[in-house]
Amino acid sequence: MLEADPWDEYAGTWDDDPAARAYATATFASFQDVLAQRDLDLVGAAVCDFGSGTGLLTERLADLAAQIDAVDTSSAMLAVLDAKVEAHGWTAVRTSTALPNSQASHDLIVCSSVCSFLPDYPGTVSTLVALLRPGGLFVQWDWEAEPGSDDHGLSRDEITSALGAADLIDVRVDTAFEIAFEGETIRPLIGVGQKR
Repeated sequence: MLEADPWDEYAGTWDDDPAARAYATATFASFQDVLAQRDLDLVGAAVCDFGSGTGLLTERLADLAAQIDAVDTSSAMLAVLDAKVEAHGWTAVRTSTALPNSQASHDLIVCSSVCSFLPDYPGTVSTLVALLRPGGLFVQWDWEAEPGSDDHGLSRDEITSALGAADLIDVRVDTAFEIAFEGETIRPLIGVGQKR
């Protein structure tokens, strides 16, 4: 019997969380800024949304991208996204618990708040980068952890190192955005790199 994914228990209420929705909105806005800075376009692009969850970012991409592979380990989260896909008729969105097996097939890879949970973050980045076409863009958002800290998240150095080790160029790691929510200010990092 397959063991349940620990994220399955959050699937039914994830989209009801106003913080999750605000985060997704800010993430998408920062993504649009990155694309504009790099003179890249989401319209007509093939995208892999790695760690898509219930698709709060996917739903913002769905009417613009030509193809979206939404990948998550939680089948319950993907079931929520599948219901959205059916309700909206998003024929370009495919969901899966496994990565696509076609290399150099995507223009953009996005990873929102997932990389810091990976057991092999640098190895997974390299695997994801193999999906990118030359000139394709890898973008991740994660909580910042101080170097040497046991806090959840990734440090700027860890992100820079992983993206560089995956042979991405023009790597940038910075604060993605700031949003105030219920008395706290959220300041995730964004890591960006382009495939040669």
